Amino acid sequence: MSVMTENKTETAKLPGDYEPVAFQDVHEGDTLSFSRRDNGFGGSGNIVTRTGTVTKVTDKTVTVECGDLWGETGILRRANWNERDVHRITKATRRPYNVENVQYVDDGLIVTAVWVSDPTIEPAEALHNILRQDLPYEVVQVAEATRHFKREGADFSGWIIARGSDYSDQPIARKRDAVKALRNWAEGYFAR
Repeated sequence: MSVMTENKTETAKLPGDYEPVAFQDVHEGDTLSFSRRDNGFGGSGNIVTRTGTVTKVTDKTVTVECGDLWGETGILRRANWNERDVHRITKATRRPYNVENVQYVDDGLIVTAVWVSDPTIEPAEALHNILRQDLPYEVVQVAEATRHFKREGADFSGWIIARGSDYSDQPIARKRDAVKALRNWAEGYFAR
């Protein structure tokens, strides 16, 4: 298939013309094509190609919103990734600004909830560069949990959650509970 544009002929790319993508390189907002068998009720059994936008990425699965003849979504599993012939058509350019896209950076005694607009940037790197103005992406520090110790001069020992000028009024004894509270504070940030 060819497309004419301003006296130049460009060949339109077909799904097989794109480079394969590895599971760990997929991010929310990417557009993917992948194959599956048409094996539903009355299906032909043939291999078909689906195309859609990634809406969720976990350690084991990628959810792709397709909205085609075979359903609204497709779930791609890490376990059979290579069998599905997955190709990236376009990369995500911006991560949605919501609580689902907040990531957590654990530096031992400080755990930070951070949102980064560019899905290809590691949140720890973005947090390290948060004060720089010349970056091509946005970074928002949503909330932070910090460990305090009596032996270092604090009036208490425990974790305190901070979001802007708001602070938790009671120290939290265990880190696991503090991270859970931090997630709740991050949800509150986007709910206001």
